[in-house]
Amino acid sequence: MSLRPLRLFVLGLLVAAATSCNSVNLATDLEVTDVQSGWFDAGIDKNTGWNHLVPSITFRLKNKSTQSIVGVQLTVSIWLDGDDGEKESKVVRGIGGEGLAAGAQTEPIVVRTGWGYNLEGPRATLFENSGFRDGTAKIFGQRAGRIVPLGEFKLERKVIYASQGTNRP
Repeated sequence: MSLRPLRLFVLGLLVAAATSCNSVNLATDLEVTDVQSGWFDAGIDKNTGWNHLVPSITFRLKNKSTQSIVGVQLTVSIWLDGDDGEKESKVVRGIGGEGLAAGAQTEPIVVRTGWGYNLEGPRATLFENSGFRDGTAKIFGQRAGRIVPLGEFKLERKVIYASQGTNRP
């Protein structure tokens, strides 16, 4: 029995898989949904003894295409109003090797930076502080070496408390 037909069959499957992977366009096939943002209560800063609040965004990715999407890395950049560049960015996994089926959504993806505001007074007064500036989270997807913007979202002026997992007034 010759292995040549089997090798050709396997090669054909690999070519078909590579072709279908290349036809995915993250800009149109992937949607950022269920966005919630704010300023996460990261506790007390050990250096200053003040409250430490960091940008936080939670979202899902939805596959709008008719095929599975595999292997998407995300970069979430925080930009403060008035700045010419990002304040900080984080790289996180968006979709792993298991893939995201057509029409499906990921579990919530939570991104928080290390940078944030240190505040001596009550957390709720952050937004009244003269040094506070609003910010935007910019989300980029990367797959197969291509980086595409997936969306920009203003950070809400609300404090997200860890102990409750919810927002308090």
